[in-house]
Amino acid sequence: MSRLLPSSLLVAIPLLCVVTCRDAVSGERVDADSIVSLLELVIEVDADTARNCIGVLTEKIQTRELPAAEVKNLRPRLTPLLSKILESGTEHPLYLDAAVLTASAGEPSSLKIAQGILQSQTHEVSQRRRALDALAAGGASQLLDDVSGMLASPKTTPIQLRAAAIEALGRLEQDRVADVLLDRYDQLDAQLQPKAIGVLTQRTAWSKRLLAAIGDDQLPRSVLNASQAAGLLARGDEALSRLVADHWGSLRTDRNPQREAVVAEMRDFLHRTPGDAQKGRVIFQKVCGQCHKIYGQGQDVGPEITANGRSSFEQLLSNVFDPSLVIGAAYQARTVVTDDGRVLTGLLAEDNEQRIVLKTQGGKLETVPRDEVELIKVSELSLMPEGLERQLKPQELADLFAFITLAGPPEDASSQLITGAPTFGENP
Repeated sequence: MSRLLPSSLLVAIPLLCVVTCRDAVSGERVDADSIVSLLELVIEVDADTARNCIGVLTEKIQTRELPAAEVKNLRPRLTPLLSKILESGTEHPLYLDAAVLTASAGEPSSLKIAQGILQSQTHEVSQRRRALDALAAGGASQLLDDVSGMLASPKTTPIQLRAAAIEALGRLEQDRVADVLLDRYDQLDAQLQPKAIGVLTQRTAWSKRLLAAIGDDQLPRSVLNASQAAGLLARGDEALSRLVADHWGSLRTDRNPQREAVVAEMRDFLHRTPGDAQKGRVIFQKVCGQCHKIYGQGQDVGPEITANGRSSFEQLLSNVFDPSLVIGAAYQARTVVTDDGRVLTGLLAEDNEQRIVLKTQGGKLETVPRDEVELIKVSELSLMPEGLERQLKPQELADLFAFITLAGPPEDASSQLITGAPTFGENP
């Protein structure tokens, strides 16, 4: 049985990791030898505490809150300790934790272990995702090729893992990322395509390739929304701004009053066009579910709309077709530009002296160390893009509204239409 650590030590060790290896009292950096000594102690006497400490330290490396210079200094002291665990084999309770931490720090032998886990179909998806994050943080040279192969193999790679793989590419600084995502774009599931576009907007070189593809009619203009276009313009790159103007169009920085006419047009259309609620559920999951939850399904970025934003048909019309008319303070989009040229747009989840955390489309949390932030800009536009009426076919719009104008799931025979919703014979 493991010996129990004194309660004061159980508190102190995770705290040292949480504050990114800073002494909790003085604010000075704790030297690498001290961190390794503490880890060695908890590994010996308490596996759960060790896993917690290793996990938080891994997070700080992966989010770069622990600077690269300090990771480089820590690695040669950390590797010998954790190598003992890895040499014990996969049966050791801390094997995966040790492999992920050392791979995230760029240890070559651990990167090979992580690659094997990622490529193995016998490992759980959660384990493969941890290996994927470690490879991205550790700068694995072959990761882009691995991801390309995964995106080309939908039958053998679960969609959750392919989604995570696309997001992981945002950590890379290789121009070839754009080639991989654009080449594979048509093969991606509909719910993965917005993630690919989101990654392509994160770096200037990738964004230029994206806009060139739009200009060559390889992709429709609608794949890029107003919030993303605003992020591209925020970089101040003249060539990129010209491409936005030439291939996407001009951007309003405030609400478009013409949306009122769109709302009126959609009101008339939906009163004349019946839809299929079951088909509408599929459309919701593909389009709206990237940011919203309904009946427990979808992503938790924007408001959960099971009981919010649907009190009446008129409110729903406004929220969908004129999303920037009213924006709650918690849902104002932020665009963050990093000092290495990455651009991220999302809702603010955390903002303090150490870091900024954005919740981006698809529900991913993006952490940016405060000292890497070049610019933060609050958007006057909703993160929810305008122009859904151009993105979906007319019948798809009717199907979507047949689903979201029901106060309950369509399979529930007692579900009633929300106030003012169009009726077509019997209730769906």
